[in-house]
Amino acid sequence: MRQTALFRKIQGYSHLIWDWNGTLLDDVAISVDVISDVLREYGLPVISLEEYRSVFSFPVIEYYRKLGFDFGRYSFEEVGDKFVARYRERAASARLFEGVSLTLEVLARRKVHQSILSAASQVHLDEITGRHGIDHLFQHIFGIDNHYAASKLARGRELLRTSAIDPSKTLFIGDTDHDLEVGHALGTEVLLIADGHQDYKTLAAKHPNVLRTRFEA
Repeated sequence: MRQTALFRKIQGYSHLIWDWNGTLLDDVAISVDVISDVLREYGLPVISLEEYRSVFSFPVIEYYRKLGFDFGRYSFEEVGDKFVARYRERAASARLFEGVSLTLEVLARRKVHQSILSAASQVHLDEITGRHGIDHLFQHIFGIDNHYAASKLARGRELLRTSAIDPSKTLFIGDTDHDLEVGHALGTEVLLIADGHQDYKTLAAKHPNVLRTRFEA
């Protein structure tokens, strides 16, 4: 398999917790297109893929402010609702990152306990993992009910309680500094992959365990 560095990094863990958007699902280009549509509607400059990956952050309201949205003139909820509605219209066209299905299948055959922890809504997460034919490869799929992408820490704690696997034997794999914060708060090790929603420079400034790409040698 091509995921040499990724497989080397995950060796020895009993439980892998995967983030969804930008880690398993390659929805970055769709997110850039959708936020650019919303920016145009509000008369703000659109952004490139590179600009998006350098500015994207949590909480989402702060990321929106960086893009120029003025929440003194309109509400965060108004802008967020427009993004979410348009994202959902296009989400069906998003594909898994290359090699994801095979990676998950190999790990499942090796009896590695696998979970998803995501800021995506639970209903959306259940539907889309089923549509991609990978839901059966996970012991647990945990999303949240707030589509403004509030912290997933509480759900992560629930996931760890449900799995009953020691956090020290768990690796959280994500693509943002928020995933790093959640993993640290949960007491797990964290691996970040910098080909999702945040770039390598952003992630490497905060964490030593970062892959530039899941195919890094």
